[in-house]
Parts: sequence; C-alpha cells; structure tokens
Amino acid sequence: MKSCLLLLALMLGFGHHSRGQLLLKNATIIDGDAGVKPRIGSVLIREGIIEKMIYDGVLPSDKLTVIDCTGQFITPGLMDAHVHLATVNMGDQKGAHMKTDSILQNMIRHGITSVRDMAGDAIFLAEYKRKIATDQLIGPDIFYAAQFAGPGYFAEMKGSSRADKDLGTTPWYRAITPETDLKLAVAEAKGAGASGIKVYADLTKKQIAAITREAHAQGIQVWSHGTVFPAKPADGIAAGVNSLSHAADLCFQQMKGDTLGFHEAWQQLYKKGFTLDTVVQVKLLQGMQQAGIFLDPTIFHASNNKMWNALTITRLAHRIGVKIVTGTDWIYPEKNEAVPLQDEMELLVSKCGFSPAEAIQSATMNSATVTGLHDRGLVRAGKCADLLITNENPYTNLATLFTPAIVIKRGKCVNSL
Repeated sequence: MKSCLLLLALMLGFGHHSRGQLLLKNATIIDGDAGVKPRIGSVLIREGIIEKMIYDGVLPSDKLTVIDCTGQFITPGLMDAHVHLATVNMGDQKGAHMKTDSILQNMIRHGITSVRDMAGDAIFLAEYKRKIATDQLIGPDIFYAAQFAGPGYFAEMKGSSRADKDLGTTPWYRAITPETDLKLAVAEAKGAGASGIKVYADLTKKQIAAITREAHAQGIQVWSHGTVFPAKPADGIAAGVNSLSHAADLCFQQMKGDTLGFHEAWQQLYKKGFTLDTVVQVKLLQGMQQAGIFLDPTIFHASNNKMWNALTITRLAHRIGVKIVTGTDWIYPEKNEAVPLQDEMELLVSKCGFSPAEAIQSATMNSATVTGLHDRGLVRAGKCADLLITNENPYTNLATLFTPAIVIKRGKCVNSL
C-alpha cells in the first residue's frame, strides 16, 4: 500500500508526461551483469537517461524529484526476447487493438519494459512502437523481426487456419527463392522497421548464409530457428546468425544426413526411445559459444509440450558458456495475471543450473544485446532509465521482479500493482 501511494503521489507531482530529473536514493543496485556485485548507491536520471551512478559521493542538491529507496532494490527493466504480438486476427483490427493494449499494460505492470517480437504484421507493430515511443501509450518498447522462409512454408501456411492473403509477399513475410534479390529484400525489411531477420523454415544452408551476410552488411540482426528445415542447427552456426531459438530444436543435429525432412524428423524426435546424444550437443554448443551466438531456449514453452531435452540442452549450454536470453514464445494474459517470463526465469534457476543473478542477466543485458540494443539492460550511466524498484532482494526471491513496487520507463514512474 505504501509503495502504491508513493507512486500515485509521484505520478501526480512529477508529471506523467515529463521526464525531468529524478534521483533514486540509497537503493541496493543490481547492475544486470551477474559478475557485478550489488552495491548500495543512488541513480540520477535526466530526460529518461541514467546520467550518473553515485556510490560514494555527495548527492546533487539542485531541484529534482527524489525517491528514497532505502531498503529497496533497483534492477534493469526486464525483456521477453521471444513474443508474438501481431499474429492475432488482423481482420478484426478493433479486437486486435483491444487485446494488444491489455497485454502490453500487463507486461509493464509485471516489470517487462522491452520485447523482441519474432514475426508478425509489421504495420500493426510499427504503430504500437511509435505510440509507445511518443508516450501515447504505456507499454514495453517493441523491436520486431521480418520473417524469411521458403515458398513451401508460406504455401503450407496459406492452407491453414491463418490464411493471410499476403503471406510471403510483404517485406515482413518474405518468401525466399534462389532468384530473390536479397539486398532489396533486407532493405525492404529494414524499411518496414524490422530490427532483425527471422530465418524460419524451408531454406538451405547456402540461403541461410547469404541472408545472414546481407543482413549484417546492412546493419541488422539475424535470429534463426534452432533448426531451419531442411538445414540443420550447425548450418545456422556456420552462417554466423546472432541467435538460435528453441533449445529442443538442437536435438535434430544428431539425426543422420546433411538435410532433414520436417515431418520425418519430428516423428523421430517424439518416437519412444529417442535418446539425446550429449556428445553431439556439446560440440554444437561449443560452436555457438565460440561464435558468440545466443541461445533463446524457450524452456517454458518446451516443458509445456513435454520436450524435456530442452532443459538438458540449456543446462549444457549454460555450463559451456553460451549466452542465454529469456524468450517465452507463449501466450500473454490480458488481465492482471502472472506472466510467462516469470516461469521461464524460474525454470532457468530450478532446472538449468542458473543462479538468480544469471537469470536476471539473461532477461536484461543478454536479451538487450541479442536484439542489437546497447542502450538498455544495465543500471549504468548512459543507459536508458528503464528500471524496476522492488521491495525484496531478487537474488533471494526472483518472483519479486514481477511484483515491482515501481516501474520506471524512460525515467518516468509508470505503473504499480
């Protein structure tokens, strides 16, 4: 109750639409990098940016708003690095907006200040990105992908319940053939606001390598499925993609042959008696670690689908030193309900050998870096002031991150439970 009343007073006095100057005083600072020990200090924020960290020194005396955080903790805002906000029914725009508005508000309420959307309608996503950036709407900052896949994949999708007429023909849903002008395709994806290319399905290892080269040449990321049938996981690593999604997909590396048939491979994976070859996995994960490729394991999603090998692979990846990010690829609630990112982080700790500090790094610094962002994910001078103030120590109670006393978005106190 005390924190809610404080937040209300701050929003009324500080100005909901003003970023101004804010001092967060005497908190225990959790940096976001698991290798940095928490310290008691203060955070000076000006115009939405952390101007200064004050650990040993005189606090500024000029006119600014002060929040006394004695006994509280400050962490970076959280990031879900694998969501899908724009794959709802785009034919019902009013319904889609109502649903998305509620989801985004619930994300902020639970401490999520940024998301990486892994393929959806770019027109819809760009509208939300702009509204959030210009303070017309409170929500996490949105960074999204353009989906590149082979024509066979899009033909199959058109025959399914999601029968968008433009699948495969837009800058954000692009069918790639040997004749595709990749320079133009990537440029058009960038023009649609995409921060990265999602390499999805029905592509050869040669095509994955060509897409990756062109995307990197144009300054955007490449986020690949763990397995891009018929290509295998090692092909994405050889291409130098920025991340692989779905730890369970890495199981397919041990299957015989240089290429994979989609249906046959999945049947083999779920066949009774399938045994994970950890020797193959270690070699694959060592390649990821050496290439600096992030793993987006989506272990909550995998667990819900009884793909238990994902937990083993993530545990091995962590031990080998592969950088892990927190993506859920799961449905977000519209009401004030618990969010799947909490489940993802708790599984990292309970099943995959992570310390709470390492799970927090995965959801902050790592998830920002894999998205190509260097302005957030850490509580340091020069970073965006997307911060959480919690009443309990997240290192001893990870769940406190999802019931923050105050959420600060670009220097503004925006929400409370």
